[in-house]
Amino acid sequence: MKLLRQITGQLTKPASGVFRQLVRYAFSGGLAFLVDFGLLWFVTDVLGLHYLIGACIGYIAGLIITYLLSISWIFDYRRMNSQAAEFSVFVLIGLVGLGLTQGLMYVFTDLWLGQDLYLVSKIITTVIVSLFNFIMKKFLLFRR
Repeated sequence: MKLLRQITGQLTKPASGVFRQLVRYAFSGGLAFLVDFGLLWFVTDVLGLHYLIGACIGYIAGLIITYLLSISWIFDYRRMNSQAAEFSVFVLIGLVGLGLTQGLMYVFTDLWLGQDLYLVSKIITTVIVSLFNFIMKKFLLFRR
């Protein structure tokens, strides 16, 4: 029972070390991606709106998920004392990521793969933007 409490305690508190943080960021990113990807598909295929609108809505939902998990489960150090300032920087990084998402989605979908493969474009875009987001968040917000 003591071992189980130790393991549970390790899994529920923020991670120390870049490798553990990257693993947890990948897990939370996977969760955020499922929400993001699902909303993209729903807005585009079910509601019939343009794929860039769906990409924007999905990205924002994923951004909220990653913020909540970043401050509670992934990063063990918060550089800023002010949560408002921290959230503002997080949102600025997110807005740059949203710009990258929109630009890459357009390039991959309209200029390279075609409209029918917008979900493939999303997968490629997510890999690139996720790496950018992790690096920016780690070095601007969550490092000593």
